[in-house]
Amino acid sequence: MCGSVLRKRSRYHKHQKLSILCLISLTLFSKVNLEEIKDYYKLLGIPRDATGKEIRKAFKSLALKLHPDKNKESADAEEKFVKVAHAYEILKDPISRKQYDLDGEDWKEKRQNYHSYSYYRDHFGIYDDDPLILTLSKDDYDVNVLDPNQAWFVNFYSPHCHHCHDLAPVWRKLAEELEGIIRVAAVNCEEDYVLCYQLSIEAYPSLLFYEKETHYFDPERYRGSKTLEALKQYALSKVSVDIKSITSENWQEMKMQQLLLLICEKESSDCLETEEIKKIAATLEGLLPVGVITDIEFGKNILNTNETHPIVFWQLEDKKIPKTHIIRGADRKEILDTILNILPHPPTLNEKQFHDLRTKLRLGFDKPWLICFYLGTATDLKLELKRLPTIIPNINIGLIHCGKSSSLCSALHIVRYPTWGVIKSGGAFELHQGRDALHEVAAFARDSAKSTNLHALSPADFHNIKRDSSPWFIDWFAPWCPPCKKLTPELRKASQHFTSDVVQFGTIDCTLHRQLCSEERISSYPSMVLYNGSVIHKFHGTPTESAIVAFIQDAMNPVVLELDDSNFSRLTRKSAKELWIVDFFAPWCRACQLMETEYKNFAKSMKQFSEVIIAKVDCEANGDICSGQHITAYPTIRLYPLGSKGLSTVAIYNGHRTTLALKQWVLSMLPSRVEVLDEQGFRDQILSKKYYLPWLVDFYAPWCGHCVHFEPDFRLVARRLDRKVRSAKIDCEANRVFCGHQRVSAYPTVRLYLSPDNYVNLESKNPTDISNKVKEILQDSKQNEIHDEL
Repeated sequence: MCGSVLRKRSRYHKHQKLSILCLISLTLFSKVNLEEIKDYYKLLGIPRDATGKEIRKAFKSLALKLHPDKNKESADAEEKFVKVAHAYEILKDPISRKQYDLDGEDWKEKRQNYHSYSYYRDHFGIYDDDPLILTLSKDDYDVNVLDPNQAWFVNFYSPHCHHCHDLAPVWRKLAEELEGIIRVAAVNCEEDYVLCYQLSIEAYPSLLFYEKETHYFDPERYRGSKTLEALKQYALSKVSVDIKSITSENWQEMKMQQLLLLICEKESSDCLETEEIKKIAATLEGLLPVGVITDIEFGKNILNTNETHPIVFWQLEDKKIPKTHIIRGADRKEILDTILNILPHPPTLNEKQFHDLRTKLRLGFDKPWLICFYLGTATDLKLELKRLPTIIPNINIGLIHCGKSSSLCSALHIVRYPTWGVIKSGGAFELHQGRDALHEVAAFARDSAKSTNLHALSPADFHNIKRDSSPWFIDWFAPWCPPCKKLTPELRKASQHFTSDVVQFGTIDCTLHRQLCSEERISSYPSMVLYNGSVIHKFHGTPTESAIVAFIQDAMNPVVLELDDSNFSRLTRKSAKELWIVDFFAPWCRACQLMETEYKNFAKSMKQFSEVIIAKVDCEANGDICSGQHITAYPTIRLYPLGSKGLSTVAIYNGHRTTLALKQWVLSMLPSRVEVLDEQGFRDQILSKKYYLPWLVDFYAPWCGHCVHFEPDFRLVARRLDRKVRSAKIDCEANRVFCGHQRVSAYPTVRLYLSPDNYVNLESKNPTDISNKVKEILQDSKQNEIHDEL
């Protein structure tokens, strides 16, 4: 183990950019003109949706080529290298990258640090160039290792640790051995100090193993030998696969499915090793089950072969007619490659076929299609493409070669390969923005196919939308942005709540359409906006399915009245029979944004009170109104009470900006149908006489949080049941002994008294449930009285 220890530092974000060990560095002071920089992405030679790994790889290649130590004869070598190093510093961090994407970056005289040539050659990103080892960062770590379909073995290292360099060739070989079984990854703790600190990485290299469905902070820390054999045996011991034992008793059932069969006598040296069989079964999981036949004669008979220890692919064709293929190969990869070549391959489509099947889907014919857009050969996609039909049987799968159909790929804005896209019923098209992992592609296909109301939009589409009057909810995003990736599944689910004639959903990729995003003043990712004709509503809530649905429903059928110059006179002419509460706000005000959802929920909760009108005024759009009302701070909440006309009387709210607090405040301004009783009043009104109406009673304590939350709801129940029951409440803190005699042991307790000695406890605290239950009890009581009279 290296003795490198990560120390707790209050300003670790600053130290993250500096080496924690001694290194050779050169400090430069340079002044560079913005025009000379042009585009950071072009400077590094990467696409605008490049991943973190692609950014690091591109920078390393340029660093080795342009480093001043290798270009001492060039007078401007340092200046060129500083530009590249600065571009890397900006783009590697999601926060500064977002700022650059949206606003550009203003170059000023600044200090720029960089390392020696040997650092970039020997220490920078040990595994960045490895195709089988995924370098994880703080932005994508949890998305990957919390994958319930994949186990992960992660190496946390420092590029300055010689033990980490010693482990590197072993780690690469391990990734080859475990390919398709366990995902092998690495984290550079110099680049991602925060992540390593969070996971308590204290020495290098540290190896963590995440089994499927392991929690973020619950990996198993590997403490054994770091030889290839020890690491491999440990990882494979964590793999659980079901290898079928095929006998004459279960063959009739097993032969009705496709199988990979191995005829192998126990303890025979000619058979595949147990470890290899386990690897094959793990790689084929979800595609083909693997079975072993130990009865050689039985195996020869059913497979019609004279070979002693064959490996056979038992294939079922369309009519469940079996066909046997003898599989020859010296190792696992050869065997797997042979099987994959036998399995049917998805069709390759041309541009005309693509448009034809999209037309069919627009007309309601055919199943949705998952299309893989690729260049070169699809060899690397074999396993994924062959597995997909068994995972998503209700979705067609096809290939499009972007070299042969370049105009189509260009029109669909395909900029990286492979890219997956779904054509949905109705003709909508959507591109996958996540990883190429099999389960993610399959999940994308399933979710996208259901979300027929979600479209990927181009600038031309957007301009048509603005000219049209139909409502659209649009997500402006960047595919590399972590919050955008988390939002996409929520957006798909939200789109399923609406039909296209109510509101349609779209996404616009700001890495592809920068000019449009700039014109629309998109200032953050993701930005969600509802365009409803000339009215624009910006979403500021929590980016979840329920919040998006509620936001759209509120915008389409607002529960809060929006006041402006055209209708503010409604408030100025307010009658004495109305109570108005008005929120004066500014859309840029953070406190206003935080209160927005609470205010809408408050408005919904008051819908039963027809005399209450809840409104809001946008003071940025209606400055004259707000200045005329002397509004000097946001949000300002004013109440115009019952009994007053127009603006003659006003109360200003200074309490908590929550649904409950607002509701309590407004209800306190309304006449209540709930009578307040003490012990004597309770005895006089309820326990000592036969009354003409039943009593509904709330037993409460002022210190009880549930009672405080329930009080507005009880007032609402009293209002709904007026003239059916009389409603009362009693403070059981002030009348503790009496409540005890009434056998009240929990607060709040709601009780319906039909007579002094006949009552029913109501368990639910939902206003609608209470109202319905009381009506049901009263009806039953009435029927019983009629029956008794008869």
